[in-house]
Amino acid sequence: MKTLMRIVKTKMMMMMKKKIEEKTFTPYFHWGDCKSTDENNPDEIICLVVDAEPTPTQYTTNIEVDIQGKGLHKLPLHWFESNNKALLNMFTKLCREQEIKNGSSIVINTWKGISTKNADRKLRRWTIKSIS
Repeated sequence: MKTLMRIVKTKMMMMMKKKIEEKTFTPYFHWGDCKSTDENNPDEIICLVVDAEPTPTQYTTNIEVDIQGKGLHKLPLHWFESNNKALLNMFTKLCREQEIKNGSSIVINTWKGISTKNADRKLRRWTIKSIS
């Protein structure tokens, strides 16, 4: 009886492991990969908007994009612990103006700028525009 239970338990564990391996989760884009500190030479992210509806998670508000050269990613527009809502506000404004929708191509330029309130602190800055 114990042997049968072990076999059943082993098979169940193998089935669960297979299901976990079959599930694929869309990776998040990491803004930390963008190292530019020069506004005149920012990091440029070119992507195709797959789902223009911002979706909140526990920590961020994201959109789903296909980043050129990297594939499908969730792009964080706002991290809830940050007061910096600039990218989310710019994205929302362009959506309201019908410049961004599902299937649109966008270019996001980003760099680490200096805070206007605290010169010792660097803040991420963005510009965003639709190219389709």
